[in-house]
Amino acid sequence: MCSISDNRTNQTIRKMTEEQYLSERVDDQIDWYSTKSTINKGYHIWSNGLIIFFAALIPFTSGVDIEDAEWPRYVTALLGVMTATLTGLSTLLKFHEKWTTYRITAESLRREKILYKTAVSPYDKNGTTFKNFVHNVERIMNSENSSWNEIMNRKDGDPVDTIDDTSIV
Repeated sequence: MCSISDNRTNQTIRKMTEEQYLSERVDDQIDWYSTKSTINKGYHIWSNGLIIFFAALIPFTSGVDIEDAEWPRYVTALLGVMTATLTGLSTLLKFHEKWTTYRITAESLRREKILYKTAVSPYDKNGTTFKNFVHNVERIMNSENSSWNEIMNRKDGDPVDTIDDTSIV
């Protein structure tokens, strides 16, 4: 059953001009995917950098031998907890996978936009080029949505799939 707001949304989408689609849909999505890619890249680099740093300090602090000092044991334990926690969070939140998937999607959208704006294949034919462009852009975003779902539901050790935009017409 379709609600009134759904009908308004569908009517708005059907009435979108080429310029509106490019600015309100394509450019917005390129910006969104680029921003999310940059954020996840930062999280990935920082979390893995801290994991390496904390893990490297563990042998150092465990080798500290100060007479009657308890703190090296606690610092070593804390570094182990922090390493394990960051490793778990990084694995759970899949920063690297989201970073690469979002970057691939942003670049694929940019590529389609350039092909369309320069009227090169597959957009060098008259008549249906805009419809083909919309179809291809929406397919790229749908593919990313499917990839995101696979990434978030994949268990460690499962093979990694990437977005396949070679089938785009």
